Amino acid sequence: MKSLLIIILFLALVAAAFFTRPSKDDFEKYVVAKSTVADTNFFSAGWDKMRAENFISSVQFNDRFLWMDVEQNGTSIYTGAFGHWFNRATVQADIDSVKKQASDVSDTVSKGIDAAKQH
Repeated sequence: MKSLLIIILFLALVAAAFFTRPSKDDFEKYVVAKSTVADTNFFSAGWDKMRAENFISSVQFNDRFLWMDVEQNGTSIYTGAFGHWFNRATVQADIDSVKKQASDVSDTVSKGIDAAKQH
C-alpha cells in the first residue's frame, strides 16, 4: 500500500513538473521584466527592453521534458522548472558560499576539539 502511494505521489510530482515547465515566452517576459524593473522613464525602459530582446536572441533553449535550460556559448545560464527561472551563476555562488561556511565551521570545531584535548 505504501509503495502504491509513493508511486502515485511520484507521478503527481512528474506531472506537476511537466505542466508547470516554463516556456521560451515565459523566459522572454522574465528577462524583460527583470531588466526594466528599475527604469523610471520611457526611454530607459525602451532601451533596456531592446537590450533584453537582443540577449534573448543570442541564447539557445533546450527543452528537457521536465525543465527548460537556457544556454549561451554552450554554458547553461538559466534553468526553468516548476514555473520559475533560476540563474545558474547565482545558485552556484550560493552553493559555494554555503560550502565555505561549512568548511569554516568545521575548521572552528576541529580547533576547539584540539584545544580541549590539550587541556
